[in-house]
Formats: sequence, structure tokens, C-alpha cells
Amino acid sequence: MSEDITGPHRYRNNAKMVPASEAAWGLSQKHGMLGLVVEAVDGQNRLREIHTGHEFTNLSSCSYLGLNSHPTVVEAGRAALAEEQITGLSMGEFRIRLGIMERLEEELAEHFGTHVLPSVSCGVLSAAILPLLASGHLTDGEPLVVVFDRFAHFSMNFLKPIIADETLVLTCPHNDMEYLEDICKRYPRVAYVCEGAYSVGGTADLEGIKALQDRYGMFVYLDDSHAMSAVGEGGGGYARTVFDELDSRTIIVASIAKAFGSTGGIAMIGDRDVFEFLYRSGPLAWSQGLRTAAVGTTLGALEVHRSPELGLRQRQLARNIELFDERLSGHGLRGTGSHIKFVVTGDNDRAVRLSTELYERGYYCSAMFFPIVAQGQAGVRMMLRGDMPTELTERFAGDLLDVLAGLG
Repeated sequence: MSEDITGPHRYRNNAKMVPASEAAWGLSQKHGMLGLVVEAVDGQNRLREIHTGHEFTNLSSCSYLGLNSHPTVVEAGRAALAEEQITGLSMGEFRIRLGIMERLEEELAEHFGTHVLPSVSCGVLSAAILPLLASGHLTDGEPLVVVFDRFAHFSMNFLKPIIADETLVLTCPHNDMEYLEDICKRYPRVAYVCEGAYSVGGTADLEGIKALQDRYGMFVYLDDSHAMSAVGEGGGGYARTVFDELDSRTIIVASIAKAFGSTGGIAMIGDRDVFEFLYRSGPLAWSQGLRTAAVGTTLGALEVHRSPELGLRQRQLARNIELFDERLSGHGLRGTGSHIKFVVTGDNDRAVRLSTELYERGYYCSAMFFPIVAQGQAGVRMMLRGDMPTELTERFAGDLLDVLAGLG
């Protein structure tokens, strides 16, 4: 379990990463799978490529419930701009903020049952929070050893060099609770950085993580962007099904630009003092708060979340997942039980072939390569949604089976 803590390229290596990733993206570009310009025919369920007229279903969208085109959400954005007559104050909101922003924070806090800090993205939230967590400024003033799950999202992973200036940074094999417990035994203060639902399929071992937190006082920093709204009562996400009441040892960040239906990110924080401290910390204090239209669409999305329609869309998503898993059983898909599916093809060429053949049949699914996934683990990611009719899910599952059989 030794870690190399000397020399360059401990946490990133652009000289190696950039050529490898650019070659893969060039392959996608060559096959016409990048840079598509489209118009919506029927929301995400029917897009038309403007230059060719080819129509297809978008299965790369993270709007897992289809709320990004919901009339209530769209109209709320318009109404906020009409009411405020300003796109935003363009300054640190800890100095001056619009009343509509205060209203948003109050409604988010009421809905999620904890302090909620909005921002323009989860990446900005992580950039503001993780270095301060590492240095101990959100806890007892002493640095914490920060352990990243191997599959943690790039928006958190790219901060490793900065965090390493504050403390020891380790990488844990995916969902390896034995490794993590060993770290907790060796070090008195540990923070674990992971996702709830992983962007390349699969979920965190929440019960195992919570048990280690209760046993050793481990701090948990969890990005639940791909589960927010898609699951959980009131759209609270996957993490809140176990971490239902947040305390001073847990922070959950989540995108509100995915299933939630708006744009930006939020941090759910149990400790009031930490919440107020972070409001004026680093990137969160810069002049880049949510714009007025985004505040409006978030308020509109909250309105939908408080209505019976959220449950209807969540249940349709669950039906689509169950149907898809049943049809593709035994084909080695990653993400059973989740709305994010991943087919491992191994090499880049096969990933692009699979993506291209699905597109020709009327489905856009993303080919994924290093460094998004490990080298030799290229594949295709597919996102199921709650605005997809059952018939469309059945048709897609059948076509995917056909294409996989032909791929060999």
C-alpha cells in the first residue's frame, strides 16, 4: 500500500495523457460522432442533425428525467429575468446578492432539509471545498489524509496536486472498504472522496462508507450528481438514502444541471459554521454566481420536485432500467440497477464502431476513452431517462443486442 510521494507526475501526466486522448477523439471525429449540430424535434427523444437530416434519440443526455425542457422550468427562467431586469450582479455574492438568490437558498434548504450552497458547477464547489477540507479548516484545524476512490470524477481528481500541497493524498481501489479501513486505522483523520452513482456505471458502497464513518470518524465528501433527482424521496439522490441527516463530517455535492433540470451545482452541508465559511471561500467568492435565469429555472425545477410529477418520472425511469437490465442480462453491461450503462469494448476502435452503428440506427451513445476510463477499458456509455417511453426503451434494447451480436 505504499505511495510514491516524490518526483513529478504523481497525480497527472499531460505528456502521456493528451496524445492518448487526442488520438481517441480524432477517431470519433473521423467517424462523424463529434460536433453534431442539431435541432429538437421532440425534446431529447428526437433530435435532427441539421446538415444531414438524420434523426435520432439522444442517449448521452444527463437530464435523466427530461426536466430540462419542462414548461414550468423554462417559464420560471423567463419570469426571473422579466422580474429582475438584470442577468446578474457579477460580483461575489457574499457581499451583495439579489433577493431572488436568497429565496432560492431558503427553498433549497427547506426541500433538502439541510444548508444548501448553490454555485455555477460542482467543479467550482470541489475546487473551493476540497483544499480547505484537506488542510483541516472545515474540521479541527489539523490536515486530513485525503483518499480518492479510483473512479472519482475528474472534477475532483484534477485537484489532487493542489490538495497534495496541504496533506497526503491516496487513491483507493474502487469501493474497496478493506483498503479504506486500513487507512483509517493508520491515520487518525481521514477524508474519503467518492461519487454516489458513478458516471461510468455502478454505485458507491454507501453502507460500508457510513459504517467506517461511524467507527472511525471519517469525513465523507460525496459527489451525487448522477443520482440527484433521479432517485430518492423528493429527488434527494442516492447518497441521502443512507446519509439522510447530514452532520459535520459529511458534505454532498450534486449537479442541478442533470436530472434536476436547471444549471449549476449545490453543496449540502450539515454544519452551519462551515456553510457560512465556505460562502466567502476561494472560487465561491469570485464574481461567477448563478445568473438570474439559472436561479429562475432552479426555482421552477424545485416546483416540479414538489409535485407528483417527479414521482411519475422517477417510476418511469425505474421501469426503463428494469426492462433494459432484463433484456441485456448476461451481456456484461456495467451499471445493473442504474440509469447509467456502460459496455466495455476494450479498444478505442471497437468503441467507436459500436457508437457509430448505434447512431446509424437512430441512437446517439457516447464512446468513452482514456483518461475518462482506464486504458484498455474503452467502451460506450448509455443513459436511460424517465421521459423515454417504454416502447422506445424496448426498441433500443433490441437494436443494441443486434449491434453487439454483429460486433463480435
